[in-house]
Amino acid sequence: MAAVAAAALIGGTAAPLAAAPEAAAAPLAAPLATAPQAAAALAPPSAFAWGDNELGQVGNGSKATPEFDSPLSVTLPAAVNQIAASSDEFASAAVLATGKVEVWGSNAYGEAGPGAPNPSLSPELISGLTGIIQVAVGGGHVLALDSAGTVWSWGNNTYGELGNGTTSSLPYSNPSPVPVPGINGIVQIAAGGSFSLALRGDGTVYAWGLNSSGQLGDGTTVDRDSPEALPALAGEVSRLIAGDQTSYAIRPDGALLSWGSNSGGLLGRGAGAPGFSATPTLVPGLTGVTQVASSAAATLAVADPAATMWTWGPNSGGESGDGTTTAHATPEQTSLTGVARVAVGGLMGAAVLSTGTLMTWGENQDGQLGQGSHDTSVHSTPAPVRTLAGVSQVALSYFSGLAIGSPAPRIPSVIGQSQAEAAQTLQAAGFVLGRVSTVVDITCEYLGEVKTQSPAAGTLDPPGTAVAVSIGKAGGKCL
Repeated sequence: MAAVAAAALIGGTAAPLAAAPEAAAAPLAAPLATAPQAAAALAPPSAFAWGDNELGQVGNGSKATPEFDSPLSVTLPAAVNQIAASSDEFASAAVLATGKVEVWGSNAYGEAGPGAPNPSLSPELISGLTGIIQVAVGGGHVLALDSAGTVWSWGNNTYGELGNGTTSSLPYSNPSPVPVPGINGIVQIAAGGSFSLALRGDGTVYAWGLNSSGQLGDGTTVDRDSPEALPALAGEVSRLIAGDQTSYAIRPDGALLSWGSNSGGLLGRGAGAPGFSATPTLVPGLTGVTQVASSAAATLAVADPAATMWTWGPNSGGESGDGTTTAHATPEQTSLTGVARVAVGGLMGAAVLSTGTLMTWGENQDGQLGQGSHDTSVHSTPAPVRTLAGVSQVALSYFSGLAIGSPAPRIPSVIGQSQAEAAQTLQAAGFVLGRVSTVVDITCEYLGEVKTQSPAAGTLDPPGTAVAVSIGKAGGKCL
């Protein structure tokens, strides 16, 4: 198994910033822009999961089917506000509109709560939590943030990642949520492989847990079982991201800081950088950073220009999405633009575009790309998950994926319609008329009408997909 790593992800980033407790609650994520005609065609958004299911990661109540190549609806008792997954482990979580939290998948350390089976094949309600606005899943531990700014933790505590002043290597020693003492007014949380980060409303940054690679950013490699404030970052951070053993902070000016493990170039500071760094330092070459996601395999960021995806790190399985399996010690610009969210798991990457289209890439032996097939090839170039539309969030675990979105609509038939009629039919269903060509029609049946279309009628595709048509013209006996 690869090294344990995780991040509390919304579209592949650390859990989103919450409003300060005294302020009015802000939406968890701004809605993504979609074509007006497409929005009307979509069902209400819900959670979908796909990929490896040997530990119940798909959450369908059974592991009889070991893998799912396409997204499957996750049954939850209420609408979903936020999702999170352990990027190099096997547990997933959701914050419901009711303020409750449900967890499923691996329960090796009590992540799914006391009394829950291991694995937990269906979402399990975590008792004792109310008013939750963010959740973060780490390498066996879970953090939750409530609307009052209190952080709750449960699960693995081998290195003090629960922040309660103790450590324990026993698997089920902390299955129930307990408030993290000594911190309040928290507005954002992030859970790494075996460590935790939190941002207070006044700009104070706290860190605790495993620190063997300096991932706590306090200038040492000493583990901490209680939250420790980081004075060097006070007032310098708008968002925190926790990877496997590497941490990141987005500054208010859009610059990015990194610290912790530099395995495969994860710090993004160049080939000459040391193997780890316990001090937050600027990542060169990036401006306007808005999103970051990291695992042991790669780091992804959304930055200038035009919300472009940038990437760096090991990339042995094509997780960087740049069409290669080459490691990058500094940020490399990819061809993917208009990106709203990113996520990276142990073996694959994902991005949500501003149109609501979900793109995935990387390894696919368990169907973790969600593209309707599985194989042993490396898919290093992003391709769409055509069965989902209106996607607003994505999170990846080691072999599986999780998203909030809607089933993609089916492309209508425009065979026999004029070009103008075909354009209207497609627009009404949320699609657009693409390339128009002419083809000789020796049957005289489709003169001036659509004879063929691609994609075919009935195909599931995201709204905005262009449909190419051919118009019949006279030929043969029709002349």
